[in-house]
Amino acid sequence: MVVSVVISATAVTAAPPGDGCRYDSALRQWDCHVVNSPGQSPQPGPKLSTGPVLCSWQGRAHPCHADLMGWFDNQDGCYYLLMTPQPAYDLTLWEGHPNGQGTIYQFMCPTGTGTAGGWRWRATSPQPAATVTPAQLAQQAFATLTLPKPVPPSSPSGARLPDGRPYTVVQVPTWFWTTPASYQAKTARAAVGPVWAQVTVTPVALTFDPGDTGSTVSCAGPGKVWTPQAGQWAHSPDGCDYAYPQSTYGYPGGQLTATYGIVWRASWTGSGGTGGNFPDVTTTATSRFAVAEAQAVIVK
Repeated sequence: MVVSVVISATAVTAAPPGDGCRYDSALRQWDCHVVNSPGQSPQPGPKLSTGPVLCSWQGRAHPCHADLMGWFDNQDGCYYLLMTPQPAYDLTLWEGHPNGQGTIYQFMCPTGTGTAGGWRWRATSPQPAATVTPAQLAQQAFATLTLPKPVPPSSPSGARLPDGRPYTVVQVPTWFWTTPASYQAKTARAAVGPVWAQVTVTPVALTFDPGDTGSTVSCAGPGKVWTPQAGQWAHSPDGCDYAYPQSTYGYPGGQLTATYGIVWRASWTGSGGTGGNFPDVTTTATSRFAVAEAQAVIVK
């Protein structure tokens, strides 16, 4: 395999012409051809940073920024990384330009047969004007999150009527809750080069739409699981309960549909001291059960 490596004349003394190397005086750079033995694979190149593909060269897409190679230039298909610190001024290295004008970059040009690179003087940085903002990256990060739905109890009272319907009882505090695993904060991060944003989404309330004529109620936290030891008339210690004023007699199937919800609050921070908030999001799940009259229920 023949790999072509072009080294700029900015460091002629650093690239002695060995076998397969030729100095092009017109281009002021070394052109070296290194032959790999059959079956020998070239070393893997620098890992590109993840992010949207925004740049292209000769019809082929490239990330606009690579962590180890710098910024991509659509004009020549090369990546440029600012040399820090800058080398001492040299007229040849600066390609005849006066001291203080332009900057020296390390460059790498991905091709189909290898990677060409070296050192090159540039008048300006190849870094484009901001092609993506932290706020846009925050939107992307937020979109990658899958927020859990609440996991309702099988029935609010944990019991069933003789016909198999789960039920609760009128005028008795009906507890509602969800699993702790569904009530956990989530984070996501997105970055393109030095521009980044991180989103944090936190559950702030558990809501309960009782499914009758009553209003939605809410409480902070995932709620507590009702157990017989708490007693039929006890309120949830977290305030996550609702008392049905009437039975579901006359409802389709003698049951209603209650809706449980987790309210999520999202905020983000980003590069350059940026940050902000998103509108609250609510994930929901439903549960069907009957509301029975107390005198119609045999309590064992």
